[in-house]
Amino acid sequence: MTFTEYLQAKKFTAVTVAAYIKYIERFLTWLVDEELKAESFIYNDLLEFMRYCQNRGVTKHSVHMILCIVRHYCNYLIHEGKRNDNPAAGVFIKGLVRKLPTNLLSMEVMEELYKQYSVQLNVDSSKKIMLGLMIYQGLTVSEIMKLQSHHIKMKDGKIFIKGTKRTNERLLDLKAVQITELQNYLNANKFKEGALFIEVIKKEVSERNINNRIQYMFNQLKQLNPKVISAKQIRSSVITEWLRKNNLRQVQYMAGHKYVSSTERYQCNNLDDLQNELQQHHPMK
Repeated sequence: MTFTEYLQAKKFTAVTVAAYIKYIERFLTWLVDEELKAESFIYNDLLEFMRYCQNRGVTKHSVHMILCIVRHYCNYLIHEGKRNDNPAAGVFIKGLVRKLPTNLLSMEVMEELYKQYSVQLNVDSSKKIMLGLMIYQGLTVSEIMKLQSHHIKMKDGKIFIKGTKRTNERLLDLKAVQITELQNYLNANKFKEGALFIEVIKKEVSERNINNRIQYMFNQLKQLNPKVISAKQIRSSVITEWLRKNNLRQVQYMAGHKYVSSTERYQCNNLDDLQNELQQHHPMK
């Protein structure tokens, strides 16, 4: 399998694959010039490459992107049995600011929102189900849009989440409070196949409809609690709560993160001083 085929198997778009191939060549050319091999370069070699890029005026954002691609390439070599480690894993650029989750809600607050949502406000069951999927499974709006009726595994008490460009697929447990609501919803709508929340011919109409309903849902939630902001806030809060009870790799799977670094940044919310997070990156000197 070539690196191109590996990326295609990971369902990257053609544009992304082309870009990755272009940028990995820059790194592979440097390895050849330094008489190093992709199968055996080490962490210190990677730091030398970062210094080389800096000396040539390559921006930190560009180096960050190349490092991301090198991580993919090392994973490809591991997949092919040509390496057993990834020197680029966890290597980041000091001074490259990453957005940190803010305005988080506690699980107690989110569960109370779920309980009170349909009690105090006049809402249909589909919106309460969508809210539950955000709070208990940490789903993104994009993932909710892609849900099909057959993704609900009622007998097993689980739900299958189809992967997106940004997230991996996964199979998650449903909470007891969700199952009755889902069962009634499925029975009432007599679903066999098709989109879980709306059945229309045109995909774009379906997605716009769900987006509008979710936006309206958050306008309603703000009436119950002014601290509620968005679906992203809910997801960030959920992932942070998960990390308090589960290990990093478990949460990476539950959140559908393609890279463990995406999960690691949520650990920063357990620190007293979020600014300390910026000192944990590898430096470019």
